[in-house]
Amino acid sequence: MRKIILVLLIGVMLFIGFGAFVAYKIETNTNISINVDDNNEEYQIEASYGKAKSRRVLSYIDAQLSKTKQFRHSLMEGDIELEDHTKLYIKTKPGKLIIKVNKNDNDSVSIERIRALTEGIKIRLTENQ
Repeated sequence: MRKIILVLLIGVMLFIGFGAFVAYKIETNTNISINVDDNNEEYQIEASYGKAKSRRVLSYIDAQLSKTKQFRHSLMEGDIELEDHTKLYIKTKPGKLIIKVNKNDNDSVSIERIRALTEGIKIRLTENQ
């Protein structure tokens, strides 16, 4: 009888361990999608990635765009004007990012800065943590 209970207990523990592993893999989803739309009026980046990479991405954005740490919040949405007068729209939530820059409201230096930011985001999302 003790052997049956021991086998059942080990089976339950393996089942729980497997379930936890599956839940972890779902949470740290490694599917990464980065779409850039660059037309005459607007530059936009839309990215989706594993939630575990959110802090890394937002910390990078903060380091590149602001000294105020305003981008480290995982939930954010709105129009922002940076210290250099770059105007952009940003929406963040864990695992998602949208940045839009109107080319009529910003100079070419600002647009290039956001393009460089996009390349840095791509690097941070594709390299191992």
